[in-house]
Amino acid sequence: MRRLLISLAACCLLIGWLAYPYLTIGDIHNGVARPLASADLGHVASLRQIRGQPGFWRLGQDQAGDWWWVSPTGTLEFLNTVTTVQPDQEGRDRHSVRYVSADWDGRYQPEDLDRWAMATLPRVLDCGFKGLGAWCNPAFHSLDVPMSQDLNLWAWVTDSSKRFYSPEWAPMAEQAVRAQVPPLRNNHNLLGYFLDNELDWGDGFSGPSAYFDDLPNSDPNRRQVIQTIHFVWPQLDDFNIAWNSKLTNWSQLEGWSTFPREQSEAYDRLSVAWLSHLARDYFRLTTSLVHRYDNNHLILGVRFKGFAPEPVVSASRDYTDAQSLNYYVGDARLDSDMFRMMYQRSGQPVIISEYSFHSMDGHSGDLDTVGFSAQVPDQQARADGYRLMTTRLARVPYIVGADWFQWCDEPPTGRSSDGEDVNFGIVDVHDNPYTLLVNSIRATEPLLNPLHALSTTDSQSDIWRESYAVKPIKHVPFLAHPPVLDGDLTQWAPNTVLDGIRRDQTVGLDRVNMRCPDVFMGWTNQGLYLALQVFDRHIDTAPANAWWWTRDNIELFLSTRPVTSNQAGYDVNCHQFFVVPADPAASNAAVVGQWHRDGDAQKDNLIPDPQIQKTVKILPDRYIVELFIPAEAMHNYNPSRQSRLAFNLHVRDFNTAADFFWSAPKSSRTELRPNTWGTLFLDPPVSTSPAPIASTAQVRLN
Repeated sequence: MRRLLISLAACCLLIGWLAYPYLTIGDIHNGVARPLASADLGHVASLRQIRGQPGFWRLGQDQAGDWWWVSPTGTLEFLNTVTTVQPDQEGRDRHSVRYVSADWDGRYQPEDLDRWAMATLPRVLDCGFKGLGAWCNPAFHSLDVPMSQDLNLWAWVTDSSKRFYSPEWAPMAEQAVRAQVPPLRNNHNLLGYFLDNELDWGDGFSGPSAYFDDLPNSDPNRRQVIQTIHFVWPQLDDFNIAWNSKLTNWSQLEGWSTFPREQSEAYDRLSVAWLSHLARDYFRLTTSLVHRYDNNHLILGVRFKGFAPEPVVSASRDYTDAQSLNYYVGDARLDSDMFRMMYQRSGQPVIISEYSFHSMDGHSGDLDTVGFSAQVPDQQARADGYRLMTTRLARVPYIVGADWFQWCDEPPTGRSSDGEDVNFGIVDVHDNPYTLLVNSIRATEPLLNPLHALSTTDSQSDIWRESYAVKPIKHVPFLAHPPVLDGDLTQWAPNTVLDGIRRDQTVGLDRVNMRCPDVFMGWTNQGLYLALQVFDRHIDTAPANAWWWTRDNIELFLSTRPVTSNQAGYDVNCHQFFVVPADPAASNAAVVGQWHRDGDAQKDNLIPDPQIQKTVKILPDRYIVELFIPAEAMHNYNPSRQSRLAFNLHVRDFNTAADFFWSAPKSSRTELRPNTWGTLFLDPPVSTSPAPIASTAQVRLN
């Protein structure tokens, strides 16, 4: 009976949505918009499981399997909230336009901030939000509104002690907890604490090399890595086999200044064990510090940046109450493998702690110089993105809420901390609302609880992004007579065409007709030849020595060896090349470079890469790129020994918010995950006696 009633309510709400704008938002709100009280879904005591303390916000799973926020009074909610509600936001240029709330008198005294918060909160709720996410002003803590708090613990640690096992780390973290947590201990509107925000769990900051290489043997961080090595390889013989070493006793390991990265399988095995060890110790310490000062509130995870590493999720299982993820994707869809892994490995509900959609037609003059993800074509697409993404999140049983980032647009000169200048806002810098977006939020909010109540029976067919598990394959022909690099694509034979180039399914681009780039490939023993024809009428680039990826560019991802299905990071065979078709810092000349990633064979970025030969031709409605990447620029390129390579490409058209790819889009984090790359087979020469191939120095270049 309960399911039937909820189904009828959901149908009514969906009809209301489809009828919009003929039904007013007030009609929808006055009709069925309400939280689900415990009577609707069974008494709280009958929940299958519940996390948290009575009288405070908790997390509970009902008998059907849906997870919910449980209010102090027993109300079950899927919460849609908004972050960063502040009276103002400073820009890098203090004398330029910046956000200032119309409700604020410009003074920072507590009574002034209280008046501002009391005036602003009704506006936030009237937009359709049920509460507040992280980064909001503390004045809201005294008001009757659910609100989360980010402790940002690692940011309190000084640079000299950033490694977790440094003696100063724990005292500094405790100082951060002691400064923030005790005042909120008895706050009944606090949802809980995020421990940190977008920590770098990658190899460069958190990997075994970062805690071992070039550190003295007495350093506690290095000692922890050696302890993990003994755990993974208890016997010295096994260690020697894995690392291709000849140690006669363990003490000789102290003579290693760095890990030999050529032994990628051994290093990868150590990395997984090390990350599990580091993360477990991190969660054990930080959660115990928070509970020392507050046993009433939930621990809401660490706000992963776009991707949650499995060892870290698993390590948090016994310590946190929820997983949290900052997730910016232009297609408003979810990565099924990652989200299901997060839930299965942790056994905890998931919070989307940041998401948003932005476009270049905002009212604040933001230029998005940082190239933030989830760019869409226009304000209509932002409104559509909110509806699609938020309702899809509500239709997943283990997702309990979503925090939109953020309340206001960022200053057009960039926010003072890092220069970020993005059209994220519900309101612009003049405190005027984006009407299309606000209307979408208001119309979406009444749908969320009923959709979530039915989520265990939802087909979810449109929620999950394509997995890209089936990788494309290209047979690359041998070039007996390589093309002249002159921008003339008629030299490229039909068998060199790379078929299957696709456009990412960005919200709003279904209204735009766009042609995918043409791509051509061939090989010789001396290297790879590539050509691209990109249909782009308005080339808009950033300097190659700056944030080149934020504007029009081409990226080529290549491994000179096959990659395994679980290879989620670079090894010495992996490369990322990029092309800026017209560099504004180089008199609009084209620049081709190689970008350094943790684990590859480079020590730094190569900008430009002096070994790569190129021609770029700019035409009124397109640009053409021809490249020769010599063997010397590709670690372990040797077609006679290994003719199977891994490859992907990404082409960005900034002004149209369009992204093109071959095997997987950037929404799948392909730039960091070689296991998303397709396969190239370097086909042998057709003739048994091919024409002589020119040396690298003799490649023909016009």
